Amino acid sequence: MLIINSDICKVKSINYTMKRYFTTLSMTLLVVTALYSQTPRLVLFEEFTSASCSWCAYFNPGFNTLLNANSAVCTSIKYQSNFGFDPMYNHNKVDVNNRVSYYAVPGYPDAVMDGNVFHGSPGSVTQGMITTESAVASPFELTINQQLSPGGDSIYVTMLGKATAAVSGSLFAHCVVIEKHIHFATAPGTNGEKDFYNVMKKMLPSANGTALPTSFQTGDYFLLRYSWKLENVYDNAELSAVGFIQNTQTKALLQAANTTSTPITGVYPNDLTLQNPGNLLASYCEPSLEPTFEIQNNGSNQLISAEIKYRVNNEPEKTYNWSGSLGFLQKTIVTLPVTAFTVQSANALKIYGVQTNGGSDGYQKNDTITYSFPAAMVTPTQLKLYIKTDNNPEETTWDIKDMQGNTIESGGPYAKANFGYSVTLNLPAFNCYEFTMHDAGGNGLTNGSGAFFSFYYTAGSNVIILTGTNFGSTAASQFTTFSGVAVEQTPAAEAFTVFPNPVSGKATVSFMHTTNDPITLLVYNLQGKQVINLPAQAYSSGKQNIDVDCSKLAPGFYTVRVTSGSQFYSKKITVSK
Repeated sequence: MLIINSDICKVKSINYTMKRYFTTLSMTLLVVTALYSQTPRLVLFEEFTSASCSWCAYFNPGFNTLLNANSAVCTSIKYQSNFGFDPMYNHNKVDVNNRVSYYAVPGYPDAVMDGNVFHGSPGSVTQGMITTESAVASPFELTINQQLSPGGDSIYVTMLGKATAAVSGSLFAHCVVIEKHIHFATAPGTNGEKDFYNVMKKMLPSANGTALPTSFQTGDYFLLRYSWKLENVYDNAELSAVGFIQNTQTKALLQAANTTSTPITGVYPNDLTLQNPGNLLASYCEPSLEPTFEIQNNGSNQLISAEIKYRVNNEPEKTYNWSGSLGFLQKTIVTLPVTAFTVQSANALKIYGVQTNGGSDGYQKNDTITYSFPAAMVTPTQLKLYIKTDNNPEETTWDIKDMQGNTIESGGPYAKANFGYSVTLNLPAFNCYEFTMHDAGGNGLTNGSGAFFSFYYTAGSNVIILTGTNFGSTAASQFTTFSGVAVEQTPAAEAFTVFPNPVSGKATVSFMHTTNDPITLLVYNLQGKQVINLPAQAYSSGKQNIDVDCSKLAPGFYTVRVTSGSQFYSKKITVSK
């Protein structure tokens, strides 16, 4: 049987749809029943409809009646879509179009049941289909709470999901703010409908959802918090939220949930979470850092103490003891003491909890922060900065500081929006510097068309030191300058090595000599002071090894520079004792 809409709303084969539903359902029952423990499922229907689609007006009353009769076992999200005029579609085209594309919606009205169990006309949904699907157990418990801001201009949503069985896949959490009932005195479209239910207002943080871990074991959980400044809401009292977990590859929905008045509490009594490392740069030449991070209490007990360990690379581990008082989901920022370390080509900071409230932590998978970063780049003294401003150029500034905190160069704020600014910089040689891009608005260069910044130098081609668009308030990186003109990497440059590194005594500098020019070898400290100078000497062509005595150098970060004619090669080394 074909249903053909005279106003071209839809052409669809119902027999084919039903066959696909029962085939998919049979396979789902076989697999899911075997793998999942018994967590009740809330079935989700996503309907694509329009206020100007006549077949939508024809099918929606019966579909809504069926949904209301099964409100204990199913819920829905209605996407008012782009068919004729619909003011609710115009309120959020981006999120609607994303879901239309995701499901390849062929026409309107169109209903999707649990992602991939049924896709067809809402008029084909039956009580039996809902009863059968709601009996399929879920591997997740899912709970959602919401609240409005005191001024009624924002909504805050918290979503907690706990795995009750092992599950894996390309999993995403979706949180959708809906308006449960919108009534118009006069039909807003051409199909005569005046009442609309569970209308999608905003998907948080976007229609793409939030990526979850690809694998959950029983007892694992996720906790997400969102906020949205209200736009185009008809009645705040009708606001609610629907959440769901979906495998983006198979489109299968694993669980859904409506807002509940039951408060969300911690899954475990003592549960410390460490998150959001801050005050960290993209790279370092100065061998010290002072990181910050957040402590959040995800446990049902008050968090009053925590023992935290931290270290950089293989440096000795240090202990930080925190004390305070944090209720469930409360958090605070911690600043660790200045930590000295030996800069290596690749570095890693690790911060992790050891004890919570004087005992073991109930869920240790969220107790650890790791931050990886390289050693700072070695650059020529001439550098370039390109900024394509966004719509708020007055928010954009930048600076370059030396390690004593002195500002060497700076720029901004700027006057022209969506405009490209180019700056050429000439810095003193043999120094460690810190470049920082600032955005007073806290959203980087995102409020514009193609806005970004690029800090770089030219060596045949452009070599990027730091670039960014969505960097929040700041983006920063250190770098080390040398005199001379940068050159493109050659086989000779790639063969330039220093071993061992770190070094405490003698280091061997190896390189491929390809010219007749004499070789000069110099070693500089972070302040650009020359600490070792091996005078120019002629070498035959081919591979060369030069021994350098580093035993008298203080522990720290140095740079070895080999000059051959107009070219130079450099390598960072670390002296340790």
